[in-house]
Amino acid sequence: MTDSQTLNDTINKAAFWSAVVLILAGILSVFFPLDAPEGPFADRMMWYSSNVGAFVMGWVVQMIAMLTLAGVFAGTAWQVRESHPVSTFVAGTALLISVVAFIIPKFIAIWSIPQIVTASSTVSANAAVAEQLLQLLNPSLPFSLFTSFDYLGFWMYGVFGLLVARPLFRLTLSAKIAAVGLGLFGLLYHVLFAGVMTGSVATADIGPYAESMGILLLIPVISMAVYFRMRLKEASNA
Repeated sequence: MTDSQTLNDTINKAAFWSAVVLILAGILSVFFPLDAPEGPFADRMMWYSSNVGAFVMGWVVQMIAMLTLAGVFAGTAWQVRESHPVSTFVAGTALLISVVAFIIPKFIAIWSIPQIVTASSTVSANAAVAEQLLQLLNPSLPFSLFTSFDYLGFWMYGVFGLLVARPLFRLTLSAKIAAVGLGLFGLLYHVLFAGVMTGSVATADIGPYAESMGILLLIPVISMAVYFRMRLKEASNA
């Protein structure tokens, strides 16, 4: 076996297991909250104080899911590197930007928000600042500092999807299905992006639209898991 074949097998194996861990993380995320229920600020603060552990755990799971999804996408881009090297490079750059964008709010949720909640519940000079910061980092508002990074990350997913969809469609059936899912997500997200920029999409509708589009990412994850598994079987039989 050549060094290039060994590298291909290693990447395919890593991408396959990333897909498996991602699916498990997605199932696990159902059991953890990612934000306090809507309501008065005082009620939200009480909720955070009582549920900060579950809140942090929920975002740890989200961090794992994001990193493993990046692993699946990186393995996907690797499949088209020879036929479309420029598209692969730009897609990889977009994927890297998405990881940076996504990791910032997740780190804030894991690191900063528990400390903000603690500071706001004590009588100190930091209490007022903590309360202001928590309102700025509200995960439920599409225009907050917190969620702005998330939407930037999804935009980069859209760019990635548009770049790899066409070359990926030339491969196997499972890769074609993944290409359709990635291309459709990329197209729809850019339509949403244009709608927000032109004021055609109301602020209250951004979250539901983005969440609905996010379901499309399950298509390439599952399809590429099948693809990676097939490549590994072919390598073991060779």
